[in-house]
Amino acid sequence: MKNGKYKTKNGSTLVVSGAHSGKSRVSFDWFEEDNACYNCAVEAYPSDDYLIWHCEECGGGSAKLTKVE
Repeated sequence: MKNGKYKTKNGSTLVVSGAHSGKSRVSFDWFEEDNACYNCAVEAYPSDDYLIWHCEECGGGSAKLTKVE
């Protein structure tokens, strides 16, 4: 993903930065995201414009990311 701030419709955010988009910071709102719980592990470098999380307890999920201008 290119540098910038991205957000899901339920409020989780991803900020990508660095010279080659090599840094990311995720703020994951597990309480608001569908199919998420406190045990979820979020991918720090999502692909295909989706924030993805994995979890053995709730099954994990994903949410579309939209660039914030």
